[in-house]
Amino acid sequence: MAITVIILHLISFSVATATKETSIYIIQMDLSANLSPFSDHRSWFSTTLTSVITGRKPKILYAYTDSVHGFSAVLTNSELKRLQYKPGYVSFTKDLPVKLHTTFSPQFIGLASNSGTWPVSSYGAGTVIGIIDTGIWPDHPSFHDDGLGPVPSRWKGECEFNSSSLCNKKLIGARVFNKGLFANNPDLRGTKNDQYSSPYDTIGHGTHVAAIAAGNHVKNASYFSYAQGTASGIAPHSHLAIYKAAWEEGVYSSDVIAAIDRALRDGVDVISLSLGLSIDDDVGLEDDPIAVAAFAAIQKGVFVVASGGNDGPYYWSLINGAPWVMTVGAGTMGREFRGILTFGNGVSFSFPSLFPGEFPSVQFPVTYVESCDAGNKTLVNRIIVCNGNVNIGSILQQVKSTGAKAVVLITDRLLAEQDTVKFQFPVAFISSKHRETIKNYASNYQNNPTAKLEFQETVIGTKTEPEVDSYSSRGPFTSFPQILKPDIVAPGTLILSAWPSDKPVAGTRARPLFSGFNLLTGTSMASPHVAGVAALIKQVWSPSAIKSAIMTTALTLDNPLAVGAGHVSADKVLSPGLIYDTSPQDFINFLCHEVKQSRKLINIITRSNVSEACRNPSPYLNYPSIIAYFTSDQNGHKIMRRTLTNVGEAKRSYSVRVRGLKGVNVVIEPKRLMFSKINEKQSYSVRMESQRALRGDVVYGVVSWVDDEDAKFEVSCPVVATSLVQESFFFF
Repeated sequence: MAITVIILHLISFSVATATKETSIYIIQMDLSANLSPFSDHRSWFSTTLTSVITGRKPKILYAYTDSVHGFSAVLTNSELKRLQYKPGYVSFTKDLPVKLHTTFSPQFIGLASNSGTWPVSSYGAGTVIGIIDTGIWPDHPSFHDDGLGPVPSRWKGECEFNSSSLCNKKLIGARVFNKGLFANNPDLRGTKNDQYSSPYDTIGHGTHVAAIAAGNHVKNASYFSYAQGTASGIAPHSHLAIYKAAWEEGVYSSDVIAAIDRALRDGVDVISLSLGLSIDDDVGLEDDPIAVAAFAAIQKGVFVVASGGNDGPYYWSLINGAPWVMTVGAGTMGREFRGILTFGNGVSFSFPSLFPGEFPSVQFPVTYVESCDAGNKTLVNRIIVCNGNVNIGSILQQVKSTGAKAVVLITDRLLAEQDTVKFQFPVAFISSKHRETIKNYASNYQNNPTAKLEFQETVIGTKTEPEVDSYSSRGPFTSFPQILKPDIVAPGTLILSAWPSDKPVAGTRARPLFSGFNLLTGTSMASPHVAGVAALIKQVWSPSAIKSAIMTTALTLDNPLAVGAGHVSADKVLSPGLIYDTSPQDFINFLCHEVKQSRKLINIITRSNVSEACRNPSPYLNYPSIIAYFTSDQNGHKIMRRTLTNVGEAKRSYSVRVRGLKGVNVVIEPKRLMFSKINEKQSYSVRMESQRALRGDVVYGVVSWVDDEDAKFEVSCPVVATSLVQESFFFF
């Protein structure tokens, strides 16, 4: 399937000088080291860097203090080795390239204007969502501030547009991060300075993402009359803070980390990331600075949500799977964009289409051409009907040269709507199973066959339930398979959202087409949906409580390695009944249980040595999902422990219900949990055992706790038993 998602060019992070090979590195430092001779951390970093560099002027790209602790700089291999012996040095990571993962959706996830989460949460009023992406188009109507409250008094951000008037109560901050870009691409220095110093979005991705999360209401929005209606973000009254760290020439970890660092100091409540390292980089969490920075964020009470990547449908293809990050996959919305073909005899066919142009809704004469080769014939103002499976672009160009009005292409290829965007000539793709019916009519010239084409049809409710889409990356997460990922899926396929007015959405170079809204596909589009939901409930919950509420109330779908807990269901998140609460220290204790594998990571995220950080190691993490491996070297029964906190009503009891997991013996103890007061905690254990080899590579089900009184609450936890190993990149 061809996916309409923007991926920035990946440019090498190595930069050559005249005499020595250099690279950009992110250096982790221990801030507890003795800083007494220095006035601040930057002075210490600068002095340390100067002491290892000879023959050139040392330069710190960024000094990080709130996300990772350290700095980024250009170093040779020998300089890096000398740096490793300096006081306070912890570790280094190369400045790896990062890629972007690239209406109706608020209603689709359960939001209604007159009841439920939207009005109860005041549409997200008072919360700030930080978007780290390609910038924003501030003039777009999605970012007007009608109905918004004042900027929070705690806010410390800035508006780095040439005119501060471009910011308002909706768009309360916009910053630029480009030092990593310039260091990795020195030829860019001195060129297009305005482009690299402004938060204006020159790509479109960031504008689209920001409006999904928190765009304000815009009436009569559409993509050339497709998906027509009132556009709205998930949290339309939340504030937006934009951190431009992604560029047409590349996206680099050093810039992204600087953006997260600044967002934490500015005072955001939620960080939305629709980007991540490439799966091909194969780095552990300790070498993933985005994961490290995200841990610092949750320590400060900031919720972090990230896209899981577009490398599906294979197992082990997921990224951004750190257990403290909300990892989001992408699903469909039960909405289709179509055209309708009606022949003169009344027989009609619908077909997938996003053709953006105007087309007369009248009958045109039809000419049937078996193989689409009309030779030198002139077929002005006719619709050609022909057969073709390959070189569709060439077929359409040849048909266009005859003067034909449109083409009906009978084909064996299964095309989705997004596959049709690139074809700018009116075309109806009809399945070959209808070939004889169409040929019999279209080739009978004695009856003067005619046909009419109608485009811009939007059909709602084509599927009763959402589905994960094929491109969405699947778990497990290679760097941390002990936790089930992804966490959740949200709408990601053909999402209508804001678009810069000067960026074409379709057409050709000679005839570009512009629209204030665009339809994009990818986990990039799914992630901001969940960021918006988090903003709706952020004033009530901690980061772990938000994750639990979203996961335990999700619409259960299919294999959790594809969908996590299921599809986000925003109408239930404010009333989950019970939550799986987890503190930052709980993550550390879990890492400490496998200290040999996690020593470097523990050192980095705790800023202390392992003996101090690992006083209470634990084999269990109180996560709202469970995965157990039954491989040749991991046989025997598995025991998992979880603890639920009552946030619903006092004096409630819950009984357990187990669904699925065929072939696996599952025992839950106890089978009933009694709560006498709010915030009371009760624990249970899950014992899993497989007497024989699993039936398939993945067996899955759900453990739910159901309210005994009136089933008002059902708290679901997805469970997976698997024999997958990291070499098994099987098709899902």
